[in-house]
Amino acid sequence: MNCCHRRKSRNKITTSLVITTIVWRKLFRPQSTDRKSNQSVFLLIFMIFLQVGAVQALAANRQLTDQGSKAIYADDLLVVDQGRLIVQAMAGSWEYGVYLLGLPVGLKAKVEVLWDGHNVTATSQVNHFLAANNHQSVFSLSNCDYRLQNYQNSGFSPGWRFDDAVVFDWQQMLINYKGLTQGPKTPDAQPQAVTLTLDNATYVDKLSQFAALACALKNPHGNDNVMLSYVDDTIGRYIFSVDQSTVQMSFAGQTISVIKVESEPYDYVEGSVHRRVTYWLAPSLGFLPVKISTKLGGMRLTVKLLKTSKLAAAL
Repeated sequence: MNCCHRRKSRNKITTSLVITTIVWRKLFRPQSTDRKSNQSVFLLIFMIFLQVGAVQALAANRQLTDQGSKAIYADDLLVVDQGRLIVQAMAGSWEYGVYLLGLPVGLKAKVEVLWDGHNVTATSQVNHFLAANNHQSVFSLSNCDYRLQNYQNSGFSPGWRFDDAVVFDWQQMLINYKGLTQGPKTPDAQPQAVTLTLDNATYVDKLSQFAALACALKNPHGNDNVMLSYVDDTIGRYIFSVDQSTVQMSFAGQTISVIKVESEPYDYVEGSVHRRVTYWLAPSLGFLPVKISTKLGGMRLTVKLLKTSKLAAAL
């Protein structure tokens, strides 16, 4: 995101540039190619990246009401496709900004979510003169039978270049990874291919993780602790602790109800980038995040929702 006020003094502009430089040095510090992050720093920032969730029973009531004026019974609510409601809530366009110590660092992520009646295709783009990231994931959510089909992630940053692709073979129960990460310490890095066993864990990426989380929360037999697994050339597993009591949060001049979710890594390869992340999710926006917070080198890093095409319909 650009600086908020063009009339800032030269000193303030210099401060912003220094902060931006610090951010990029922290974000793209060298990592081992064969032990790269399962939930990369791009996940922490551009995750935005978002993310889908469940719609409350009120949304189900609205959908049924729109179908006609007939009375709504409890049995009607039980047959509503919760996955369809989630997709309807999150389909559209979204824009997020990144802040370090409360100041913008010149980064925006634009997300578009499309649905063809069967699969959801979510795409995020980050374009900046210092770096770029393009990510696309495809997953299904019918009746909350969540399954990640594939994702692609590519981009560059100072001294770095990456291009990853993951395909889930649900018939053979395999995860197929192909990718390349080239950095300052690996200028001659070669593409690699890795095959992993697909177990019964719930696998997500940065654009599908909250669809899975939302369906888990809608499960009447579930609880407020949800286990999700991220994969690239290795696997990282996280536990999401959910506080479903709502609080009010403002964005884009509007006030919206959100719930707080804490994400904590518990099983991952040493040397990978894993850390605690806090999310504030909006049920009326399909549990997409209004705010995301973590720490980067001891400094507070925040991602905020700036605007969405679904705002008018949700509020």
